[in-house]
Amino acid sequence: MKDGIIMSQREMKEYRLALKVINNELKLIDFAPLISKSYRQAQRIVKAVRDMDFIGVLHGNYGKSVSNKLPIAFEQQIMQLLKTKYQGFNLTHFREMLLENEGIIVKKTTLEKWAKKHGLTKHRRRNYKTTHPPRPRLPQEGMLVQFDGSPHLWFGGIPSTLIVAIDDATGKILAAEFFKGETSMGGLKIIREIVDEYGIPEAFYFDQAGIYGKVDRDWTSQIARALEMIHCKLFIASSPQAKGRVERVFRTLQDRLISELAFRGIKNFIDANKFLKDSYIHMFNKQFKVEAENPTKAYLPNVFGDLELIFCRKEQRKINEGQVFSYGGRMYFVDEKTNHAHRLVNINTHLGGKISFDIMGRVIKVKEYKKNIRQLKAG
Repeated sequence: MKDGIIMSQREMKEYRLALKVINNELKLIDFAPLISKSYRQAQRIVKAVRDMDFIGVLHGNYGKSVSNKLPIAFEQQIMQLLKTKYQGFNLTHFREMLLENEGIIVKKTTLEKWAKKHGLTKHRRRNYKTTHPPRPRLPQEGMLVQFDGSPHLWFGGIPSTLIVAIDDATGKILAAEFFKGETSMGGLKIIREIVDEYGIPEAFYFDQAGIYGKVDRDWTSQIARALEMIHCKLFIASSPQAKGRVERVFRTLQDRLISELAFRGIKNFIDANKFLKDSYIHMFNKQFKVEAENPTKAYLPNVFGDLELIFCRKEQRKINEGQVFSYGGRMYFVDEKTNHAHRLVNINTHLGGKISFDIMGRVIKVKEYKKNIRQLKAG
């Protein structure tokens, strides 16, 4: 053989057997199955060996430059984008962004090979085996909403908490928003958005954070109170594994949403929430949600009246003689003709910061004394 020509074991076998056919030591009809080729392919191989000797069994592109090989400049261009403009993106997400923003299509295997070659592969955390098998999805959207908050450096190096509510049946994000912390007012705001947009779900599934409730004692929270008022069930997870779907959504969001926010130069709550609500939730649901087993939705209509008096922070005070009660270091007078002495008044702090007062769901008028409690006592 000529120097520089390397034959594989398969090619050497084809060459040896083809010579036997040429020398009448083997029939063509028996040659074909021995090399796992059709009769016509076997004919072509024998003819090629007869005409070109061992070159006849080599691949037709042997010694030629691959016609579809991408130029090195293109490879460098793509890797430069990954290093700079799309820094921090995982390869799947990067490939999607190349198509969406740059109009560039690169095969997954090619991108993986280039990233490995340039040391730009983003390492993922290993998925450790668990003794908790996934719970089957509920059959209808609206039967159960999984709800959780994730504190993280989501954008601009600012500590923030992303509260997310997902539907159990579809994995669809129903509502999400960034807050400075995981508070009951933030939770109420997300639940109110779901009720306004879709209706009342049958149940919510929370973790054991104090703003939601506890599984080991009778504990009432603002959120538990609001859900009870709209006849919606509340379940408290006994472990993180119990609400595994929303935990997995957060892993996906930390892998993708952080990169999206950085890519757009978003560094504050207003811009982050605008992008989340105007664009990202829709993009996420389009890509990751699944179809429910039963297409009929289980949401119930709101028949409980003014939601402003439900989705707020409620505190109670007792009205004293003279229609007076105290709250926040100040004295208030019930400006109503009816005498409400010895009854309980609800002080409602609404999501926008406004404060109202009601007795058993009926809004009442109150007036604030000019003097606070200390001044009255001093007087």
